[in-house]
Amino acid sequence: MAELARARVLYGCNNGSALGLGDVEAIPTTTASYALYNASATKHAVVIKIAATATTVTAAPEFALIAGLSPTAQASAETKYANSLALAITPGSPAPESYLTDAVTLAGTPLWMTIAKGETATGLLGSAAVAWVNGMFIVPPSFALGIDVLGSAGTTPLWDVDVLWAELDLTLG
Repeated sequence: MAELARARVLYGCNNGSALGLGDVEAIPTTTASYALYNASATKHAVVIKIAATATTVTAAPEFALIAGLSPTAQASAETKYANSLALAITPGSPAPESYLTDAVTLAGTPLWMTIAKGETATGLLGSAAVAWVNGMFIVPPSFALGIDVLGSAGTTPLWDVDVLWAELDLTLG
């Protein structure tokens, strides 16, 4: 990780000043509450960590953090989530080419995977699920990684999602 930071290719994003988006009560098909969209023409976004933190006090006692990579490239560039931040971890790095989007229709149905489980007996503000995916998801140029929090029916929590990734020139195959 230190080498990625030293090489100035390590980036992070989150909701910024927004309270966040709600959870889903069933596994999505092609619509993701959040997505990391890779707007680069050449670099791949190698995802290292994905996390979701409750920003309201109505979180379900148990919840899951899920993610799925679009099986094909998005037809057009996705719009950046208005309040989100995407910044370099190391000062002096180039600006990130990937960013957080919201309410994204993914290009095809991804394989949604549970990547972390969160629990809270009292629905506490700040309850979180953190997944160190360590490169399990590689987002090619023009692709999107869908991210959602799966919670119980009848709850209305809001979630801040943050992602840590490296932007690398890779040859896949």
